Amino acid sequence: MRKTTSLSLVSALTVTAALAFTTSSAQASDLTVRFAWYMPPHTATADQAQLISENIKKMSHGSINVLTYPSGSLLKASNIANGLVNNTANMGVNAMHWWSKYDPALEWDTIPFLVPDANTLLTDLHGKLGSDVNNILEKHGVHVIAWGFYGYAKSYLNNKHPIIKPNDLTNLRMRSEGKLSALFLQSEGATPVAMDSSEVYTSMQRGALDGATSGLSSIVSRKWYEVGKYATAIHYVPLVYPVQVNYQWWKGLTQNQRDIISKAAQASEKSAVTDIETEYKHDIQLLKKAGNQVTTLTNDQLIPWKESAGALARKNYLKETGATGKMLLDDIKSS
Repeated sequence: MRKTTSLSLVSALTVTAALAFTTSSAQASDLTVRFAWYMPPHTATADQAQLISENIKKMSHGSINVLTYPSGSLLKASNIANGLVNNTANMGVNAMHWWSKYDPALEWDTIPFLVPDANTLLTDLHGKLGSDVNNILEKHGVHVIAWGFYGYAKSYLNNKHPIIKPNDLTNLRMRSEGKLSALFLQSEGATPVAMDSSEVYTSMQRGALDGATSGLSSIVSRKWYEVGKYATAIHYVPLVYPVQVNYQWWKGLTQNQRDIISKAAQASEKSAVTDIETEYKHDIQLLKKAGNQVTTLTNDQLIPWKESAGALARKNYLKETGATGKMLLDDIKSS
């Protein structure tokens, strides 16, 4: 009798354990994705990344789990490119110009006045331009699955005086954003300083910087306007922030997993374009309410910027990048 009871108990426990294991396995995700970005909350880039994460979970019906690392919690702006290459993050949203250390031609989107708006650029990126950019990136270990935009850059903030003409930058110590940005600042008599965006606030507060160039999104979200009085908002160029994956990791997924993640990411593109237009206007109003003196340039006032910043950037870009750079600019021109 004891033996029968013991066997029955063992049998019952075995069945219970098996059922628990089966249920657990059915509920577990088939894939976990590490997804990183460094922009702070309530910016168009961060909102797009969060939407992509939610889309993946919904479209996969829970079979793909997404671990998000926002606001530089895993990888900062300065090391996210390398983190995607070595698969620290499987997936990330990263500025195109951070890839220029791998190939100088990938700084193409920082050339001022390349296109009139983000809608035009998104169309180009779904054509030959996007294909050529992706071919370059794949050689360095990453693959683009969708396109996003940080917003319009470069606007200017400083604590000395209004910047209306390019030569108003003379004698200002300014945080630059990429090589072409530094060359332009230098050509106008400013002192460019390469610096991670997370360090700008303190540097301006202490007087180590007079100002910074970046998109209004950073000026507002990182609260630089608290340490700089004068802002110049320019509808300069929409910086490209592609949604990228580690290429080897990507090729190791099933076709179904790749399809789900791609569709989830691409479903965010149109709203991302709308968001940066809305954000640009909202940020100007926020700066004014905060007491900053905001200058928005007229078409006539933009002419010297196009003649100096635009022409200089193109010239230096082509000098540095040769045939590859010419190919990318031709892709835009032909479209």
